[in-house]
Amino acid sequence: MKKISLLQKIGRFIFLLVLVNLIGWVASGYMTDDTMAWYWTLPHSNLNPPDYIFGPVWGILLFLQAVAAYLVWGKASPRWFVLQLALNMLWSFAFFYLRSPGGALVVLVFFILALMANIKSFGKTNLLAGWLIVPTLLWAFFALYLNTVLVF
Repeated sequence: MKKISLLQKIGRFIFLLVLVNLIGWVASGYMTDDTMAWYWTLPHSNLNPPDYIFGPVWGILLFLQAVAAYLVWGKASPRWFVLQLALNMLWSFAFFYLRSPGGALVVLVFFILALMANIKSFGKTNLLAGWLIVPTLLWAFFALYLNTVLVF
């Protein structure tokens, strides 16, 4: 295996941090004042966290995902990782931009399946990398509950 320099390692990690945060930034762009006003008219669960919780939680989750992807760079297929990122962004599009909690619920189920597949894929190569995706899966299950309450 070809040895890579420290600069290349840092570059890879920065690339992954930028990638996951770009996805988060695009996804958050669907949350305008107008869509948030609409969102708060919906019937929420008593367990719904306040708005200020989501930014820090997603910041941590995206960081963990970047670390996980870094640990398996060139050793595991990135397809499930890329798919989970795309579905994460698609959920925000479906929920906020299209104002479709039902559509977002469908996307969320596929997001959870992609996360599970990614945990398995990353975990085969690096156990820690697989475990670093688990908090996102747990948050996604919580989101599934919250989204389901909004639909039904």
